Amino acid sequence: MEKLIQAFRKSDFDIFALRAGVFVVFLTFGIFKWMQFEVDILEGMLKNTWMAFLYPLLGAHGASYLLGVVEGVAYISLFLGFFKPRLSITGDVLVIVTGLVTLSLLPQIGFNSFVFKDVMLMGIGLVLLKHDLGKPA
Repeated sequence: MEKLIQAFRKSDFDIFALRAGVFVVFLTFGIFKWMQFEVDILEGMLKNTWMAFLYPLLGAHGASYLLGVVEGVAYISLFLGFFKPRLSITGDVLVIVTGLVTLSLLPQIGFNSFVFKDVMLMGIGLVLLKHDLGKPA
């Protein structure tokens, strides 16, 4: 058992698991942004928040697609980080920024567990960013 513990301590399995989990979340929700049900959900959620400016500018589909592109850049960057951690820095930052933006909606939409989970995503993004900044280019 001691050997297993030592092997785990020396491994990056924890970073792999965090990256894989966030990758799957951003991949899933990034793809959803291109689907009508998500366009409708987002419009209902965002139309009375500070992000409402997106709708006259881009329309409901355009606003959703923009968010999908941002999440797409994040998950592609996170995926590249499996092979070269420095390539994930953009994705790490986008995970943190996405969490901040989403959490900034709480005062306007009220407590929402779907949004509140982004506290965890921000923490994961910070752990990944610290790890990836410490790796050689």
